[in-house]
Amino acid sequence: MSRTPRFTRTSLSVAVLAALPMLANAAGFQVNEHSAAGLGRAFAGEAAIADDASVIARNAAGMSLLDSQVFTAAVSYIKPEVDVELEGRGTAKNVADEAVVPTFYYVRPIDERWTVGIGGFSNFGLATHYGNASGITPAADETELTTYNLNPSVAYRVNDDLSVGFGVNFVYADATLTSSSATPIPGFLPNGGDISKLTGDDWGYGWNAGILWQATDATRVGLSYRSEVKLKLEGKVSTDTVMPWNSKGSVDLTLPSIAELSVHHQLNDKLAVHASAVHTGWSSFDELATDLDNGQNFPTVKEEWKESWRYAVGMTYQYNDQWTWRTGIAKDNSPVRNEHRTFRIPDADRIWVSVGGSYKLDKAQSVDFGYAYLQGKKVDIDEDFMGSSMKAEVKSADVHILSLQYNYRF
Repeated sequence: MSRTPRFTRTSLSVAVLAALPMLANAAGFQVNEHSAAGLGRAFAGEAAIADDASVIARNAAGMSLLDSQVFTAAVSYIKPEVDVELEGRGTAKNVADEAVVPTFYYVRPIDERWTVGIGGFSNFGLATHYGNASGITPAADETELTTYNLNPSVAYRVNDDLSVGFGVNFVYADATLTSSSATPIPGFLPNGGDISKLTGDDWGYGWNAGILWQATDATRVGLSYRSEVKLKLEGKVSTDTVMPWNSKGSVDLTLPSIAELSVHHQLNDKLAVHASAVHTGWSSFDELATDLDNGQNFPTVKEEWKESWRYAVGMTYQYNDQWTWRTGIAKDNSPVRNEHRTFRIPDADRIWVSVGGSYKLDKAQSVDFGYAYLQGKKVDIDEDFMGSSMKAEVKSADVHILSLQYNYRF
């Protein structure tokens, strides 16, 4: 590999999906917003609960619990409040963009054993934007990743206590990634401008499977798995620095696997408790390698993320025939090792606190609503940047999530 300025290590390769992934609402750049009902209980017990058609997103086997056609649609509004203070250069405020995440699901029983369904939702995504005054834009300017998963699924009831499910995932990813400097950088970017910019997209494919077991009359256990999805984000690279890098190119990305073990226990006619442990295979995100179509070399950046776990507990209270109330807490562990934390990847552990409820409009229609507050752990950053140390502190890393959902049973 040819020698390149050290500064380029924060350009295209580092930019792909690496700008403040803690600003996604889950660890890494994972997205959990699959339903408003689930948000209300901090997504505790999701692989063992089938309140509505959104069960497709967590455990396809759970569709067997729905005895009629169900349509579910939800929208979540995500409002991050994140400030990053760069030592000696002031504070970049509200560096994470607001986001709206839509989802939809449809489930249809075929007979007493078979059920089919389809869902559209996202498991990964992020959006960040630093201002020029922050002094950080050469390392991390603007990054936006959107993924959407179309997931047809089928469930089979083996007997009264056991169901299995399987699905295919068609994942579309679109990314816009930039690093820039509004001021000149002597010897590297004499007039200011783009250090690197890439827009690219791709389709990837994966699968999911699940089991649902009614262990006792009151206790249900769910286990689900989603496979890795391999993507090659293809687009055009442009730069005002190393001219041979002005070329079409691609970046390989593997979205990690997700496994969930959930328990739902009905304490009495009114109250149920739930718990989940979710494992995300972030070790697949070990490096970012860029290929330029013109054959020019570009540095490969090591990430070396580790496997991560998310733990959640929650409860549901059936107040009466119309109203249901939910609450939950969760601990979301970061996949980023302390020694690899950078301006691009300052991810940290976070705590969730959630509340929500449901209102039954009539026999066919109901609405769900949920709110979650996420508090991220404050972290320090000390990164070697162009031969000198750049230090910063993430002063706040809070996120507010609001979600509203509509369900119709045919």
